[in-house]
Amino acid sequence: MAVRMRPLVCALAASFVLAACGGGSSNNSPVVTPTSTPTNGPTTPTSSVSITPSSMSFGGPGAASQTFTISSSTPGATSPAINLSACSPVVALSGGSSTLPATYTVTPQANGSCALVVTIGNASTTLGITVGPGSGPGSLGGSGNGLTLTVGGGSGTYTVSTSGGAGPGTLSVDATACNGIASVTGGNGVPPQTFTVTPIAAGSCAVTVVDGSATLTVPITVNPSTAPSNAVIVTPSAISFASRSAAPQSVNLTFTGNVGNVTIDESTCIAANAKIAYLTLPNVPPNQPVTLPQPATITPYGPNFASGSCTIVFTPQTGSAATLSVYVAP
Repeated sequence: MAVRMRPLVCALAASFVLAACGGGSSNNSPVVTPTSTPTNGPTTPTSSVSITPSSMSFGGPGAASQTFTISSSTPGATSPAINLSACSPVVALSGGSSTLPATYTVTPQANGSCALVVTIGNASTTLGITVGPGSGPGSLGGSGNGLTLTVGGGSGTYTVSTSGGAGPGTLSVDATACNGIASVTGGNGVPPQTFTVTPIAAGSCAVTVVDGSATLTVPITVNPSTAPSNAVIVTPSAISFASRSAAPQSVNLTFTGNVGNVTIDESTCIAANAKIAYLTLPNVPPNQPVTLPQPATITPYGPNFASGSCTIVFTPQTGSAATLSVYVAP
């Protein structure tokens, strides 16, 4: 099959439109881009928080109370925010003060395991608590060493699973430390669970995932935007499908500055001898313009077609091109 180049035409006016493209035909449509690029917000300073001891064990509900101390090396650190929801009704909490270090008292009330989450600014830590007999908590594992995102660069996902019988089997995600840096959705429920992180402003923080008394800290770093002043942006920049029959996935087509005419080359994905996947714009009739930003859909051709890797290239008349890497497993 011949290479299909699908122009998306921009004009310097009040709106930016992109011609629908995909498994069918395409044509040119006028596109207008803004003349300025949004600026990033200020970088959020890093906080610190520590808790001593980091775990507690009680023989049962009638055992004597124990104490822990919260401290911070950050000058002028604010009073800690304590999320006790995972530990009720296993223990009761009392004490503390408006200045640090602050000491709190934990009183056992019922058998069980939980984790108390302590947050100061954009930093969090946990206190694992076990009341009553048991083999002890298992562990939590994640799909990587954290997430590094970019302002304006799209969301990322992180998957958490358990091993060794961690907790009661229901995950709880605490993203308090990431307020103002990134928003977090999903991830609560029976593991494995995947949550989505969307960057807001440059900075660093941590998401805390709790399963009983087992915890996992997921570092999140949001970098300032590094996009060129004139560029097409596709996020994410790489997607993979578990099989040729897998469901479609979405990507976002956006831009910065002025990009002029844009062509889409998906020839390596739709070659006559190796049809792997194709791109469409959802909910848009053929040959009709659409206002950006716009999610595009990538769909495998199906079980009777090819698997493998291919690349879709978005080339503007002015500025930097963007590429989308696609992989379809057999």
